Amino acid sequence: LIVAATSVFIIQTRRRRRRRNNDNNNDDGGTSNDPAATDDDETNFYKQLGISEENLPTHIQREIQKERKRKAKVEIISMKTRMYDNVYMLDTNREPMCTISMKKARWYIKKGIGEWSTFKENPGGSNNTNNFDNGEEELKCIRLLFEHNGSTKANPKSSDEMTNENLYLRSAKQNICVVCGNDGYHIRHYIIPYTYRTLLPEQYRTHMSHDIVIMCPDCHLLCEKPKKARMKKMEEELRMQMGEAALDMSPVIDDPHLHHIRSCAIALVKWKDQMPKEKVESHDRTVREYLASVCRNEEGKAALLSGEEGL
Repeated sequence: LIVAATSVFIIQTRRRRRRRNNDNNNDDGGTSNDPAATDDDETNFYKQLGISEENLPTHIQREIQKERKRKAKVEIISMKTRMYDNVYMLDTNREPMCTISMKKARWYIKKGIGEWSTFKENPGGSNNTNNFDNGEEELKCIRLLFEHNGSTKANPKSSDEMTNENLYLRSAKQNICVVCGNDGYHIRHYIIPYTYRTLLPEQYRTHMSHDIVIMCPDCHLLCEKPKKARMKKMEEELRMQMGEAALDMSPVIDDPHLHHIRSCAIALVKWKDQMPKEKVESHDRTVREYLASVCRNEEGKAALLSGEEGL
């Protein structure tokens, strides 16, 4: 009976997920923002069959508890603000360049190198906003007050070239999950894993906004599992190429000395007032000696060792 109930539960869960995705595509109102809505349905499923949660196998109970904890943390780990503000950046000729965030637009205004503006008017007198539909929201534009390197005056051919990247940069983005279209809670998803992205050359780490998309927590979890499996497989292949010595290497580098320094620094920040004076002096000396060892300035190194420079 328990095996049959588990099978029916899996089938019903898949049907609910498929039905929810279809509603996202057909309903303009979007989906519910309550992450615990589906969790209530899943926990009540066994009760409808007359099976209490205490009588379920331990591995199913663990999965239910893990799912409850994950649902409870959705609001905490999700983004607190919208990812796309869709503020259009225009050049001096009021030609669209890209879309930026409201924070970046206010930075241009504060520095005096930009001003709030509108799109360039056509000869007929209407604004050129037909190709930049942003739904019902009012279009927000900022015009630069200087000639940038890629301007049409500096490079006349650039105005005629419309590559896929330029089209993406000039398009308004929706704040919905790129997989299911959910408009509730969202998480930034790195197409290239962040651990690999930090090791790439500078030109592949900056101005690559299309490598970061937004997903709902459920779709993010589904994408993370195969991504981690692929990363583990790549690690195993690399270890095989490096030889037998690399097979026994730890996946992380554990430096006890740096771990001790980090512990001393955290203790000074959090519990300095509660620690004995001798312990505070010992931790302070440990942190200062490490900072002096990595400092390239001789004056700064001497100031750290003498205590003149504060931590």
